[in-house]
Amino acid sequence: MTSGITRLLWVLAVVGGVWAPAARAASGNLALAGIATASSSQADAAKARDGSLTTAWTASGTAVPQWLQLDLGALYTLSRVEQSFTQSGTWRFKVEASLDGASWATVVDRSTGVAGQVFGESLHGTFRYVRLTVTGSREGLPASSREFRVFGTDEGDNLAVGRPLSASTSLVGYEPRKAADANTSTYWVAGAAGLPQWLKVDLGSPSLVTGVEQNFKDVDTYRFKIEGSLDDVSWAVLLDGGAGLAGQAFSRKVSGTYRYVRLTVQGSASAYWASSTEFKVYGFANLALGRSGTASSVSPGYDITRATDSNPATYWCATSASMPQWMIIDLGGLSAVRRVEQTFVDVDTYQFKVEGSVDQSAWTLLLDKTAGATGQTWGQAVTGNYRYLRLTVLSSAAGHWASSQEFRVFGTPLERNLALGVSASSSSLAPGYEPSRAVDGDGVSYWCASSPSMPEWLKLDLGHLSLIQRIEQTFVDQDTHRFKLEGSKDNSTWTLLLDRTAGASGKTFVQTVNGAYRYIRLTVYGSAAGHWASSQELKVMGVGAPLRSRWWEESAGVMRYYPKYYGITLNTIASELDELRARGYGAIELMAPYTGPADVWAGLGATDNYSIDPSIGTMADFQNLLTQAHARGMRVLMFGNVGYARDTAPFFLKAQDDNRNNVYSKERMWFHFRATGGERWYWSSRAGAYYYAFWGQNIPSYNFNTQEWRDETRKYIRFWMDKGLDGFALDAPAVYDGITPAINNAHITDVLRSYDTWANSEGAPGPGYVTDWHYNSIQDYTLTNWGGDGFSTLIPAINGQNPDGLENILKGNRDAITAAGGITQTPPSWEVAGVPANKRLLEIATLTTLGTLFYLHNGQHTLLPHETVIPDWSQADQNRLWSLMRAQGAYKALAPAGARVKLNTQDNRRFYAFKRTSKDGALQALVILNYQASPQAITVNLANTGIQTSQTPVDLLTGGAGPAITSASYTVNLPAYGYTVLGVD
Repeated sequence: MTSGITRLLWVLAVVGGVWAPAARAASGNLALAGIATASSSQADAAKARDGSLTTAWTASGTAVPQWLQLDLGALYTLSRVEQSFTQSGTWRFKVEASLDGASWATVVDRSTGVAGQVFGESLHGTFRYVRLTVTGSREGLPASSREFRVFGTDEGDNLAVGRPLSASTSLVGYEPRKAADANTSTYWVAGAAGLPQWLKVDLGSPSLVTGVEQNFKDVDTYRFKIEGSLDDVSWAVLLDGGAGLAGQAFSRKVSGTYRYVRLTVQGSASAYWASSTEFKVYGFANLALGRSGTASSVSPGYDITRATDSNPATYWCATSASMPQWMIIDLGGLSAVRRVEQTFVDVDTYQFKVEGSVDQSAWTLLLDKTAGATGQTWGQAVTGNYRYLRLTVLSSAAGHWASSQEFRVFGTPLERNLALGVSASSSSLAPGYEPSRAVDGDGVSYWCASSPSMPEWLKLDLGHLSLIQRIEQTFVDQDTHRFKLEGSKDNSTWTLLLDRTAGASGKTFVQTVNGAYRYIRLTVYGSAAGHWASSQELKVMGVGAPLRSRWWEESAGVMRYYPKYYGITLNTIASELDELRARGYGAIELMAPYTGPADVWAGLGATDNYSIDPSIGTMADFQNLLTQAHARGMRVLMFGNVGYARDTAPFFLKAQDDNRNNVYSKERMWFHFRATGGERWYWSSRAGAYYYAFWGQNIPSYNFNTQEWRDETRKYIRFWMDKGLDGFALDAPAVYDGITPAINNAHITDVLRSYDTWANSEGAPGPGYVTDWHYNSIQDYTLTNWGGDGFSTLIPAINGQNPDGLENILKGNRDAITAAGGITQTPPSWEVAGVPANKRLLEIATLTTLGTLFYLHNGQHTLLPHETVIPDWSQADQNRLWSLMRAQGAYKALAPAGARVKLNTQDNRRFYAFKRTSKDGALQALVILNYQASPQAITVNLANTGIQTSQTPVDLLTGGAGPAITSASYTVNLPAYGYTVLGVD
């Protein structure tokens, strides 16, 4: 791999200067102008990029693998890829991207298989070549592509992401930074209704701005403006909506150099409070900002960083008037450079030049003033890929010493910190110092282990195989640290990358890697001063498109099993995985698989917390189920219980005996005994006391008032998570005996957070269980309940043919929970009887598109376990159900996380329409629902919604073309209780 990356750098050094931007598409579907080639074909590979869903590339046979490759003609910053197969199936494929067509990074990995036909995936990286490789399908279909679409731009990045934001006011939980966090679920809201209100981003240095975009939370008529400034004093209007603009998403192309960009909201027709789900500023950052390097000479107090600090009062200066003098700036990684600027301290006639290099050996001339030029500041548009920039000053007419007040390099980094925002797990964590703090890009926050015990580890999952150039580990403290860094492709076999187990003095350690890895692991063995294991920042520099969303934010379709209650063995479940995956399920949930009778609450009360119930299999069967599911790209969740036991459990019998005999034991401390009775207290003659049991006398509650049970809870969760589970649900933690948010966090959710895993608190409503209790998946009780008496919000709206009341319900719960950083999970309201298939399908269509983790099964008996289909539904209705589930799992705009914006129809009391976006905003879907009992022509207003008004959308349920969008007034014809789900640009 080393030779591959070395070759990559050489290629970029040679051809970087000739990849001119002239005659390129600026943004959009770049595949349309790309060159397509394929491993084999029955039809021309170009038919996969011709913009038509009626033509396709198909491989010449069913042999696999087969590939389809696009040369985009130049480097672009990519945001998403879409692949449409000619048929629906369970497909195994991956998408890779490359700078040079030789060294490839994986950007989409579906190689374990996923059901669907149209797949939409986000990515973020700068590439020229994109390759689809199909490795098979469950159905044996030939590789194909109706359309392989690649979206990106050559107009720069969203510069606002991660930059400091401020605002006139803000609500708690809706702070300014949430308007530029690359998460459309979160947003800034002003702290009061009064207007005007403003939101401002500081780009850190003057930047080349090419576009601005403002996304409000809701569709309305707004009065607002966006301005730019170099000094935070004088402002230029970039987008003027002061007269009022109707819509939700507003963007403009601009051209200028600004450091500050400000949104001012002046009015809202509906009196909405000022908001911004994403405030975007596109362009090219000053890559030299804060960078250092080397120089021919440096006067004391005028070091190189004074030329890159964006402060006009400071500068680099040579030590004398002798010439030539030079200064080299290291950008820290390979970058696509678009412009260079040099500002001297004094106005004079200078002879100088600026050059670029990949390796400090071969240099390319970028700005040539060697013949002499009079002034102070010079700039030059350039094209090329460089890491090092050199300023050489040859002379000054007035004898000024060589200097640089500001040296700026504008462009796009090709080598990025791939670790930013990726999944991070650890051996332990101190509360408030989670592993995610090591990859949040904040130089102040950090991960810290829970104790001084060693060794401790921190592991990053980049999500995809990436081309890694180097790793930078920064500890919190200067010390002599003993540690090592390793890399892995599969999380199993590890390669040593940096060995400092013998000890090394310092705080930040840098290691060149030049390899392809997905996982990076830091293991800390100790420090001379006894500092706890920590990482202030673990950077992974390289080329790739890492995953920054968690699986539960992007996945869909959960099958809940009650194995003990229905006598379903784990091996039987394993045998059903292929069929489940083909129907669109992405996960299974096992209800209480541990040992214990199934007669109460489907067996939630355990008699042995650490074994599999013999009626359903063995621990080996459990491990096999995990292995089989993971091999198919499916997740396995467990519904466990640290709230109560079964009264026949040996450890409860021992606890009673020890209480009667007044003998200390941990088992006795696990339960709550006292001499007096009361509500939920039950007499035990064996214990000689009353015991507490919230849910009934045969399931005694565990006692979180004692340290003994808190410690056992941590042990219990780690035992099951260490088996390889992908998430853990807990039964009604809000009513655990003695529980508080602090106790819950320290002994339940902080343990789960160290795994960076899905965590559900059953029975807990509202966003507070995300912000205060640290769960990340909340059951949505505002739409339906989970078992018990029938309840539904959607079915009455369907029966009443009026969905108008749904919006505020979704805003108050689903949207509030995703804004807090969690997701919701929701099943249909099966307990509401007598609902015909067409109405039930409309309910399911609403649920699978609004943004929730969809469970087809909820209570103990939605469907009998041996019934793989809904018995009284036609095959056509069955297929409609599976199409909805497959679409949600395949197209990320429909995922549980991400924004949901209600769109106006001709009558919102009869129809419901909304725009969905992926978490990062790269993908969009248009959902239109007919809540009427008769066929209807429904018109949706798309003006300023971020949906292009000249396009042919893709029908995500059929894979074909949807009705063409030709104007802001878009009409579709839907049958009674019908729906359409469209992928849109």
